[in-house]
Amino acid sequence: MIRIDIKLFNRRFWIWLVSALLFFSLTPLSASLAAFGDKIEKSKPQFTRMGDKITAKLIPRAKNSSVLINFEVLGGKLFEVQGMDFSEAEHPDVDVKDFKSSLFVTKIVELTPGTEVKVSITSDFFASETAYWIFNHKLQKPWMNSEAENLSRSGLTRDLVIKVKDGGPFDTDGATNGRITLVGGAKDSFWGYALGTLFIRFFGIFLVLSILMIGMIISGKVFQSIAKRKGKADEASASQAKEAEDVMSDETRMEISPNGATITADRPQTIDASLSKESVIAVSIALHMHLSALQAPEPLDLSISQITSWTQQGRERIMGDRFLTFNRSDR
Repeated sequence: MIRIDIKLFNRRFWIWLVSALLFFSLTPLSASLAAFGDKIEKSKPQFTRMGDKITAKLIPRAKNSSVLINFEVLGGKLFEVQGMDFSEAEHPDVDVKDFKSSLFVTKIVELTPGTEVKVSITSDFFASETAYWIFNHKLQKPWMNSEAENLSRSGLTRDLVIKVKDGGPFDTDGATNGRITLVGGAKDSFWGYALGTLFIRFFGIFLVLSILMIGMIISGKVFQSIAKRKGKADEASASQAKEAEDVMSDETRMEISPNGATITADRPQTIDASLSKESVIAVSIALHMHLSALQAPEPLDLSISQITSWTQQGRERIMGDRFLTFNRSDR
């Protein structure tokens, strides 16, 4: 039985898995698929002619939308432009992933034998590093760089200008016969494109995260300042309320001390501090009489402890008067 170090296997497995997921998530779909070769070729180019200019419309590997590539010839007549599958020109010296479209076969006629012409290939899909490589199956090394001039035109449009001589190495028919057949395609470094895209995406992610972090910091500072202002306002209102309570308590509790006697009032009063002693005594007596009058009177004791002649006479007189009052026999 083969023993496997599970810990080491898991660590390597997860490292490769995370790396692969990051690569495929950050690499554009078209560029990721382009790494697998010809299986992702788009539809064939469509060619239209307008005067001496032929326009190819196609969807390259690195894009999902169509692009236009214009072909013109200076010094000769552009007869035809056709598309060519890359499988017909495969060679170890070149990588299919560097060519974002199929190859083009450009035919030029009505030339003086041995004449050199300029082929202009224009598109906004080209970059400043784009080169145009020529394929000639009759040579020992069929692939070569045309050393085309990469010129900038209006906007994002760039123009690749190639010098081609009838019967020269770029002429596929190999004969000086007044006809030129040019086979080639625009080439860009796939890995440079892929790594550049990865770098841009990584940088974009960090830029977005940095912006979010800065926004969160600024918003936190704003909320902190708002909270501090609210706290200061609450403290100010609390201090004002406390001062108002203190003022009210001072107004409702006033003390007067004439000659050591202290009088405390439970209600707001206005007392003249220059009151004389006689006035204070008079006020005190008046308060005493008023409070005494509010108390219930003591019951009178009507019991007679002793019977005297004076009380006896008075009782007889009372009884006589009552008799005259309540005697109804005469009525």
